[in-house]
Amino acid sequence: MMKKIWPLTLSVTLGLCAASFYAVPATCCFASDTQVVPQVSGTKAADGYVVRTRKVREQKKIALSELSLPGEVRISDAKATAKTAGLYAYLKGIGASDYVLYGHQNDWHHKVDTKSSNPSDTYDVVGDYPAVAGFDVQAVEGGDFSLTPEEKAAGLTLSEKLANIYTAASKKGVILTMSCHMPNFALVASRGKTDGVYDYTGYSSPDTSGDVVRRILPGGDLNEVYRGYLDMMAGFGQRLQKADVPVICRLFHENDGSWFWWGASYCSPAQYKNLYRYTVEYLRDQKGIHNFLYAYSPGGPLHSTEDYLTRYPGDAYVDVVVFDMYHRNPLPKDSFMDSLGKSLGVLQSFARSHDKVMAGTEVGILTDGAAMARTGNARKDWFREVLQVFSPYDTAYFMTWSNNNDHDFDQPYMIDNRRGHEMVNEFVDFYNEPQSVFASQVDYSGVKAQAEAAQAVCGYFTAPLRAVNAYERYTEPVRITARTLGGVQKAEVLYRRQDGSLAGREEASAGDHGQWTAELSREDLAELGQTVGSAELLADGRVLDRMKVIFNEPEPAQNPMVIDDFSGYCGDNGLLKAAYAVNCGAGCSVEPLLKTENDGSFGLDFQYVLVPNGYAGIVRNLKKADWSAADALQFVFRPDGRGQRCIIQLNSHGEDFEVDLSALTKGTEEQVVTLPFARFQGKQHGVFDKTKVSHFAIYCNAAGNEAVSSDLHFANIHVIHAD
Repeated sequence: MMKKIWPLTLSVTLGLCAASFYAVPATCCFASDTQVVPQVSGTKAADGYVVRTRKVREQKKIALSELSLPGEVRISDAKATAKTAGLYAYLKGIGASDYVLYGHQNDWHHKVDTKSSNPSDTYDVVGDYPAVAGFDVQAVEGGDFSLTPEEKAAGLTLSEKLANIYTAASKKGVILTMSCHMPNFALVASRGKTDGVYDYTGYSSPDTSGDVVRRILPGGDLNEVYRGYLDMMAGFGQRLQKADVPVICRLFHENDGSWFWWGASYCSPAQYKNLYRYTVEYLRDQKGIHNFLYAYSPGGPLHSTEDYLTRYPGDAYVDVVVFDMYHRNPLPKDSFMDSLGKSLGVLQSFARSHDKVMAGTEVGILTDGAAMARTGNARKDWFREVLQVFSPYDTAYFMTWSNNNDHDFDQPYMIDNRRGHEMVNEFVDFYNEPQSVFASQVDYSGVKAQAEAAQAVCGYFTAPLRAVNAYERYTEPVRITARTLGGVQKAEVLYRRQDGSLAGREEASAGDHGQWTAELSREDLAELGQTVGSAELLADGRVLDRMKVIFNEPEPAQNPMVIDDFSGYCGDNGLLKAAYAVNCGAGCSVEPLLKTENDGSFGLDFQYVLVPNGYAGIVRNLKKADWSAADALQFVFRPDGRGQRCIIQLNSHGEDFEVDLSALTKGTEEQVVTLPFARFQGKQHGVFDKTKVSHFAIYCNAAGNEAVSSDLHFANIHVIHAD
């Protein structure tokens, strides 16, 4: 089926439902279909649940002859198993068609209705499993998964149990994907070892302390801790590999945000890329994992392919390009679907130019205080709406997140054999659409494809990488190291000024296993002068890597009382953007830019675009600043007169504390704003601890029914002792 725009159609109720081929006889209906039901779809009982009345239509297996399947695939692992290469070719074929595979996280080991005998809420609703089922590596460590006393007594391990579950899922046609909410390895190390083994349990990904990325890379003091974790991942991967089960491994997702220790606020682009590359190389080359495909997953919305490239590890290390994007507090009419489509357009352009599979890895509804709402959802046909947006693009699959319980779920569910969430009937309609694909329709066992390396030659700088969320800074001669793969004969490092002109060229010395060393000499530094420039890795005449470098500009003196006076960016907007993570809602954007003040100093232009119900913000890592000597935040503020909500946010102990400046945004007069810490209100009603402040953020939230494009101005953001 070729890609085309298709209308959102209404499902027609047919006589008998067609159940999946493996659990319910094809001649039978669901129990709810055999009963006379006085209620109609959408009629709720007092508890808010509705009777499922829609009939499930028979869905035929997708014939491989319908798909355009490549005979050769260029992927991250030239030694990939035949089934893994076949899966990639199958995903390529699905992406080129109208079909879209539906996915659900934790579908086989988490659900709301624990009374039914099968593991899946999806199956309870439609008699079929999702085509893609996700799980998280933290299940292997025991983060969201456990053994029964009987299983423990029998000697079963978490790795074995999870592998057994998802091997069984694979046999039903389910394609597997693994997310990686890895723990904070600084916290793991602080606990020490038990019986010679580190304890990786406990969900600590959102703990952003400890400069983790830099420290777990080779040469860092936490590398041993990280390798132990990768060994655990590899052990699980090997179990699935022996069962001939491929896995799409999604590493370090939502990296452009500020809520995980691998986010943009806590590591430089070069560090993030190297962490991703190192992880792939370790699993693939050292541990022999050849059944993994690797997905790169920043947050959405996406605005440009250039932005997508900022932390992209490279074609040699990525197979599936994806993004996460949630629909917050859906309204009957809002801009989410339009923004989702624009993001898919950006991703499709990138995927085609880089020859990658594209998908949506977390797409769902978020309401205040929950994921989906149990009742009162404004867009009950949301799943078919999303399908309509995804289908015209080269999308192989999209996924919703996990159903954990009846107040934390991302997909409709049943509570008994008749009744379920208020959107169960609409979910059946979604299942019945010819473009939506579930597990009973999937069979790629007959797909044959030859795996070739996505890039025969690749390479990157490995040290020194010391910056946290900025460019590297070199003021003295330094030894620079790099790594190449693919048989490079000659490597050089080129040093360029801000205007791109060449200032130095040093031949690198070859070491073992593709290691190279070059010098940044005093002569090179003198020739470069004081500039924001770059270093390039040139291998056999081809540029393999490029990183931004500040030459001959010392690190500004750190004043713990100063959050940002905007003087330390060398007038470079790219350096400013590297220091702030961006967090925006659908259809919204923000661009932080330096603005020269009348006295020659710099301030911040917060240039935003908001749609109704939207938000846009920037976040700066403060590395747990100690403001014991202060009692207030102070800054220069010039509002734009547009009356939008301006929120100043501080984070302490993982809780956000906020002050709303909306009373000031209707004017345009520049003023000094002083905010006592006592004015900051915690979202969880906690107490603000000024001795450990993790981040500072500025948000602009829409306050009206029209789109707004404007800018706010800030300068000299610092803390003071006001009282």
